[in-house]
Amino acid sequence: MSGNEAIGKGGMSSVDMEMRPHELLSVICTVGGQKCPLLTADRARELIEKLRTPSCRIRLITNADAVPHYQERTQHEWQHIDPADVLNRKRDLDVLQKLGLAPGAVVRSRYVVEWLFRKITTLVGVCCWDTLGWEGCPFARNGTYEQMREIGASAVVSIPDAADVARRNALAAKEIETADHLYIQAHILMCICCDYDGGQGGSKRGMDELYELRNKMIDNPDIPVTLVDDGLCMACGSCDGYDIPSRRCVHQGGLIRNFKKNMDTLQKLGLMPGDTLKARDFYRLLFEKIPSTKLICSFGDGIVTSPQWTICGGPEGHPGYERTRKNPFI
Repeated sequence: MSGNEAIGKGGMSSVDMEMRPHELLSVICTVGGQKCPLLTADRARELIEKLRTPSCRIRLITNADAVPHYQERTQHEWQHIDPADVLNRKRDLDVLQKLGLAPGAVVRSRYVVEWLFRKITTLVGVCCWDTLGWEGCPFARNGTYEQMREIGASAVVSIPDAADVARRNALAAKEIETADHLYIQAHILMCICCDYDGGQGGSKRGMDELYELRNKMIDNPDIPVTLVDDGLCMACGSCDGYDIPSRRCVHQGGLIRNFKKNMDTLQKLGLMPGDTLKARDFYRLLFEKIPSTKLICSFGDGIVTSPQWTICGGPEGHPGYERTRKNPFI
């Protein structure tokens, strides 16, 4: 399979469905029991079913930039502009602007619903207005959206609960306990150091397996470790953002920033995905080549260019990594 074929098969550049940004709001109200006038019953069922799957890749589309040039419109067309179409174009643009996205953006369903609730607190000013001729949706002020927002994304998207996470954690911990070979994302080697914090931290965490991986390597410093370049590894088994059916991360952009951190780490180490060394040898190389997480987790400059590209550990790097570099666990 060529690189382009692989991208088309499963990458974030592929899509499972297309929808207009304002339809996200309509789905929320529909799930809340409201019959949104902007959606047919069939379209509502389709969107609700798709959005329920957290790994669903959605392309947000709009006709906002496809309206005819003014010289191409006849006088008759100017006199028969459809107000509903105009209002929906505005809604599309309002939603995209508030989410910080552009037409054509591809997002996973869990992320886009969580981000929607964070950025849009009310439909007033998005689906309805006080301007004559722009009144908008008659149900936008009844509180349905706000009530759904209080429930959170789990009202729309399938998200593991605390019991599911605990079960996942037990299974992931058992896998590591019995393993004779570890598979770890390149940048996760650094996360383990930040968590250990030179011996000051490193207690059990509920949403990942950093603790278990570190203890496994302490007990067996010569255990072979293979570096993984995708966004998931043995550290991710209990995370509620790990979608088991698709084997994908469904947090922000699939945590695409972690893919870059993996690539940057591999480049700094002079290694390739699949390279395998003993755990102790990896850490010797890591501490020699990467003195600070700023080079990897802050992308070298500490600048956040968008929500999908947030930095970890602060713009100048995580001090826990540097403390572990001075006082390593193996």
